[in-house]
Amino acid sequence: MIKRFLSFTVVVVMLTVILYVVHIYLLDYMGEEMTFSLSGMYIFHFIAYFVICLSVELLNTRLPSQVGYAYLASVFIKIGVFVLIFKSAIFGANELNMTERLSVVVPMFVFLIFEAIYCGRLMNSQQA
Repeated sequence: MIKRFLSFTVVVVMLTVILYVVHIYLLDYMGEEMTFSLSGMYIFHFIAYFVICLSVELLNTRLPSQVGYAYLASVFIKIGVFVLIFKSAIFGANELNMTERLSVVVPMFVFLIFEAIYCGRLMNSQQA
């Protein structure tokens, strides 16, 4: 349990650092400046990934048949908390340009993919 979670988390950390560095490089290359903290968004999504996957892993030991429902509920909670925390950056007085919109959406979808892969593998391992 812990070995699976930690090994996957190490891979996610490495991919996150690579993605963040590439993201910052592309923004600098295009000469774009963000009106919000891009690092804050990556940190939020990583913490949410960590909490979601750990809670799903722990729930899997007690109620393996409920893991899918827990993951689904946690994704909705994550999106709600994200909107509450970054409300001023997303829905502020200034409208976001396309680069800023993509900078909000890309990390969210990347971490949703990480979470879905982890939870999908966890549920498939129970069926085998």
